[in-house]
Amino acid sequence: MKLIVLGNYGPYPKAGGACSGFLLDSGNVKILIDCGSGVVSRLQQHIDIEDLSLVLLSHLHSDHAGDMLTLGYAVDIKMKKGSIANPIKVYAPAEPEAELKRITERKAFEVIKIDENPEVEIGDMRIAFKKMKHGSENFAISIEKNNRKFVYSGDTMPCEELVEFAMGADLFLCEAGLLERDEKSMRAMHLTAKEAGETASKAHVRRLLLTHFLPDIKIEHYMKEASSVYNGIMEIAGENKAYFI
Repeated sequence: MKLIVLGNYGPYPKAGGACSGFLLDSGNVKILIDCGSGVVSRLQQHIDIEDLSLVLLSHLHSDHAGDMLTLGYAVDIKMKKGSIANPIKVYAPAEPEAELKRITERKAFEVIKIDENPEVEIGDMRIAFKKMKHGSENFAISIEKNNRKFVYSGDTMPCEELVEFAMGADLFLCEAGLLERDEKSMRAMHLTAKEAGETASKAHVRRLLLTHFLPDIKIEHYMKEASSVYNGIMEIAGENKAYFI
């Protein structure tokens, strides 16, 4: 499996950047994980929209799902032209209902509520979900193939559920939306970089990728804070970079 980072910012992108969005490419299966602002443009730098197999949304905040309506336009036009035969399946949380409705109204999508489908199989891949702790209903996502495990945190506060869900992951993509210095003024139910490192350490993951950065904070601050508590392989999830699992 290959993970391509389409966007790594939140809750808004820097100039020329994109919010949360990741392409998991497993050859015949291509899965878009989250679809924040700017992601549809980035996606087409790597694959044609016609080749997209599935969309997984960790939650429905705009920096993770804001480009879904734009993607809907693209799929709808391509269905009318005949280059896409069927609506694209989208797995998404059931709440907030108003945000989900905006997506379900698109004929381009077949929306499936995650809380009704805790596990999905597509080809030789197994996809699982685990509810996390965030201001909006959020699910961490696990994808396994050939004894290799990828886990994405979505957005969450620190919780044992994430530690257990990420246990032994070969690649752990984890939000690090804040620094410890920001905790009192900007907590907002996110992980700090230190907490992301602590989660990775407790879960004994083999490799940690940090994501979900505020544009006005230097990347090295995130790395420094996370590395103070995590001694494994760690990188910043760089935009348009590919990571093999």
